[in-house]
Amino acid sequence: QLKNYDTKKVLIIDPSIIFSSFTGSSADNWGYTATPGPDGSFFAGGIAFGSGYLTSTGAFQTNYGGGVFEGSLRGHDIAIFKFSPDGARRIYATYLGGSGNEQPHSMVVDGAGNLVIAGRSSSTNYPVTRPVIGSGGFNDIVITKFNAAGTSLLGSVRIGGSSDDGVNIRAKYKSPFGTDRLRRNYGDDARSEVIFDAAGNIILASCTQSANFPVKDPSNSAQARFGGGLQDGVVLKFNSNFSNYLYGTFFGGSGDDACFVASISPNTNTIFIAGGTTSNNLPGNKTGVIYSGYRG
Repeated sequence: QLKNYDTKKVLIIDPSIIFSSFTGSSADNWGYTATPGPDGSFFAGGIAFGSGYLTSTGAFQTNYGGGVFEGSLRGHDIAIFKFSPDGARRIYATYLGGSGNEQPHSMVVDGAGNLVIAGRSSSTNYPVTRPVIGSGGFNDIVITKFNAAGTSLLGSVRIGGSSDDGVNIRAKYKSPFGTDRLRRNYGDDARSEVIFDAAGNIILASCTQSANFPVKDPSNSAQARFGGGLQDGVVLKFNSNFSNYLYGTFFGGSGDDACFVASISPNTNTIFIAGGTTSNNLPGNKTGVIYSGYRG
């Protein structure tokens, strides 16, 4: 994105650190995702294991909501920290969660400074502004929008079927145990991406293990039914405050599939999704592409 420079000379790109800071949490605090604000502010999103996260007065949730053990992992809430552009001040910091466990996977900020957080929750009392969409399971996909001050919700939704949603699967859960396929490294179970379109609608790329995941309109979706295997990708679209579920579809073949990242064309509003698959029959037109078949 460099402007005019002498292309005949060596170009040295030497960025400087704007700031580097701890959050000050006395509870264990793991980072998951981050995003800049329109004014240069910086949002850090992670999880906090219990009380002791350094919340701010008047923040949406100043107390730890609770949590339960998942394997060897202790209970945890989402923990959000907004830094000033120079990192010298805490603009706000808040928990986000219910009595189960939460993780943030992706965040994005609109032009007014409102923060959208996408992730997953196992809490039946996760804070939402509309009824749960679908039957709900152990882990469901959640998307939440804070106002710029971090004091209230502009919208929040929980959506899912009867199995885990928003949890990228390990192939070794199958019998007999095998090697990991779509989940190989630390944090790979917590992958999805939330973005805006030009109208401010909210789009999420994620995954589901629920064959009954609630697609919006089966007769008018790209893929109305679960493709097979243990997991499919999902693509969802809501209006800006989640009062209207605009679009929802599966994306996957007969193996395991996941949608990890998303982008949108500013000119055509075409949505681009990337992820991983073990399916040899991924849906879509593959004529003229680099590889039209599964490579192993």
